[in-house]
Amino acid sequence: MAGRGHPKKFKDGKQLIGLWKTFCNQIRENGYTEAPTQTAFCRWLEKNYSPTDAKTIYNALNDYFPNIKKDFEAIRADTISEGTMLGKYQPSMSIFALKNWCSWKDKIETDTNEDVLAKLDEVLEHLGE
Repeated sequence: MAGRGHPKKFKDGKQLIGLWKTFCNQIRENGYTEAPTQTAFCRWLEKNYSPTDAKTIYNALNDYFPNIKKDFEAIRADTISEGTMLGKYQPSMSIFALKNWCSWKDKIETDTNEDVLAKLDEVLEHLGE
């Protein structure tokens, strides 16, 4: 919660997401010459909005406006994955960043018990014909 001595830097989550989108769009427009890190975002904010440190971004995402955190991560994930697919970012580092910053996971496809039972029923019906 915001307390005495901890004023909010951004008036609301919508403002922060708007600034983040603009920053990530500039990364695209500039040919992915920069990564969408919070440190780079802080440098961009200093030039384009107001000096801001990484702790302020962290507090905004986790304490003040946690409802925008998934949107923030999704925009970052899109920027990283697009840059990687275009050959601008190193793939191994991109995978690491997506897993650690954007909550991506390796997904193993498995059949659920229902799927297995349905297939088994189909096979048994076919054998009984």
